[in-house]
Order: sequence, then structure tokens, then C-alpha cells
Amino acid sequence: MRQPSVCVIVSYWVGHPRQFLYRLLRQMQQMDAGTAFDLVIVCNGGDRQPLQLSKPLQKLKPTVLNRVNQGYNLGAWNYGWQAAPGYDYYLFLQDECFIKRPGWVAEFVFRMQHDAGIGLLGETIMWDNMTWEYVRIATDRDLGIDWFPGEAMHPLDFYQQYLKQRGIPLGAIAAHIQTLICFSSSSVLTQLGGLLVGTTYREAVACEIGLSALVRARGYRISKVKDAPYTLLGHRQWTWGDRLKRQLRQSTATLVKQILGRATR
Repeated sequence: MRQPSVCVIVSYWVGHPRQFLYRLLRQMQQMDAGTAFDLVIVCNGGDRQPLQLSKPLQKLKPTVLNRVNQGYNLGAWNYGWQAAPGYDYYLFLQDECFIKRPGWVAEFVFRMQHDAGIGLLGETIMWDNMTWEYVRIATDRDLGIDWFPGEAMHPLDFYQQYLKQRGIPLGAIAAHIQTLICFSSSSVLTQLGGLLVGTTYREAVACEIGLSALVRARGYRISKVKDAPYTLLGHRQWTWGDRLKRQLRQSTATLVKQILGRATR
């Protein structure tokens, strides 16, 4: 029997509630992917708390890789990619993703096969067509100039310095695919030497940015798979309800700063 051309690699961290991973796996069984795929689940922290799936969740015959907790989701994805060679394409997901419509794998494959020059696809692009200078000014305006307390370096400066030290040309534009949902080919991933992996949170964010920069540096384009974000797949942290919660937290924090500022005058 011929191996499917697509491998779906899901990252899971043992600190997350398993209910979201289980929901995603049930949806994979219920929602037509549009093409055959093999499934790999990489469990960060599984060396101490191994992930074991119940029999109903094993219908997709997933390969479960329990490993040390390092490198965040990019570290887990890269580990899975290295452990599962031989596929033409790889779809990388987090356990908090959910499926929104049929064809959730086939549409990625179709786009990459028929749109020459695409090297990396996702469901959303951050800082789309924005310069590094603008991103810094706008972020400081929106979050306040002290949005990174206790850190020795401004995060935007850190990201650029970290990637330059790794030999990754940034260019003037900071746009990048969010590494919540990513799709690429074996050919492109091999040219990149795999996914970028950091050890700290800031390094992980830099690696998210750097992945898209590296793809562009190799002469490829990055793009959302569809015009609208989160069309085929969604993520729990980017639902309408979660966006509202973030806006409320940000508004509350801004109000508190304003009140404290008045009190000290």
C-alpha cells in the first residue's frame, strides 16, 4: 500500500489540558481531509508524562513521539519532521487547533502544487507588509513603552539581533506566517535544514519570524492558504471570544496605568 503524500504533525505540551488535543483528533476522524494523510503527534514533556491515547482515538493510527520539553511547538514540529521522512508535504498543527471545513489538508496541497514559488503556507500572516520600524512604533504605542518589564533589550531589537547572528537576512519587511498552522513541502524544508528552534520564549518568537524570512531568502513566497484567515483551520487563542478577552485585558491594563499615572502627579 502506497504511503500518503502528506504527514500531519501535531505538537502537544503536557501542560495543556488534553481535551483540546482529543477534540482535534475526533475532528480528524469526522471531517474529510480531501486526501489521505499520516499522523504524528509529538508530545513535549512526554519523557516524564507519556501521552497515551484511548482506543477510539487510535483509529487514525497516529505515531506518538514522547520527548523532552524543549523548543516549544517549533521544536516538536522539527522533531516530528526528522522522525517522519519520505513525505512530499507536511502540515504542522498545534493541539489547540480545530478543523473548520472539509478539504482541510487537500486545499493546502492544491495551493502549493498550482501556485509556483510558494514555500510556506499558513492561516494567518502577522505584520503583513509592515516594516520593522513601523511594527516597533505601533507596538510601543499600543502596549506602552514598558510592555517588556525586566528584559534587558527591546523584544524587536532582540528578534533582529538573534536572527542576524544566525545568518538569516531579515529584509525591510517583518511579515511572517504565524507558527500555529504551517504547511510546506519536503523539498523546501530540506533546503532550509528543517525548522528554526529556540530555547527561550523570545527565541521561539524570533524563530517564528525567521522561518518566513528564511523561506523568502531562498527565493520562495509566503502566503495565507486562502484570502481570509482561519478558513480551513482555526486556533483556540484566535477565536472571537478570545480576541474579546485580550482586548478587555489590554483596556484594563491601560486604564490602570492611567489611574496610577494620575495618582503620582
